Amino acid sequence: MKKITLSIIAALAINTFAFAGGDISPVEPQITVPEVSESTGAFYVGLGYSYMNMDVENDADHDGDATLLLAGYNFNQYIGVEGRYSGLTDCLENAAIYLKPMYPIGGATVYGLLGYGETTYDDGSSLSESGFQWGLGANYAVTENIGVFADYTNLYNDTGFDGATSEDVMVDSVNVGVTYTF
Repeated sequence: MKKITLSIIAALAINTFAFAGGDISPVEPQITVPEVSESTGAFYVGLGYSYMNMDVENDADHDGDATLLLAGYNFNQYIGVEGRYSGLTDCLENAAIYLKPMYPIGGATVYGLLGYGETTYDDGSSLSESGFQWGLGANYAVTENIGVFADYTNLYNDTGFDGATSEDVMVDSVNVGVTYTF
C-alpha cells in the first residue's frame, strides 16, 4: 500500500508541473528611456517702478521715483542671472548684476538677489559708491510669458558715501513691475 500511495503522489506531482509550465521562451526586459528636453532656460526682460531711498544718519532722507529696466536669463527653475538699471528720473540711480536663486511655489516664484552694483546720487555734484547688493522678492506668472513681480533691494549700507560724509548711509529700493519671458 505504501508503494501505491507513493506512486500516486509522484504521478500527481509530475502532473502539476506539466500544467504549471506555461511559456518558457526567454523574456527580454523593458527599457524605458527618459525624455530629455533641449533647454530649460528662458530669457526675459522687464519694466517697472522703483522707489529709491537714501537714508543718511543725522541728515535728511533723499528719496526718488525711478524707472526700472531689467533683463535676465533663468538657467532652470532654481537659478538665474539678472541685470538691472534704476534711474531715468530723480537724483538716485543704480546699475547692478545679480545671481538670482529661486524657488517655485505653484504659479509664484520667490527669489533672492545677490550681486554687485553701483549707486549714484546726483543733486548737482555726482557721488557714487559700489559694492555688494542683495534683495528678496516674488514673481507671479499671469500667463506663460507674462509675470508680475515685487521686491526689496538693499543697494548700499556702509559708513560714508564717496567721501562726502562720514555718517552711516543706507540706500534701498522697493520695486514693482512686469516681465516678459521669451
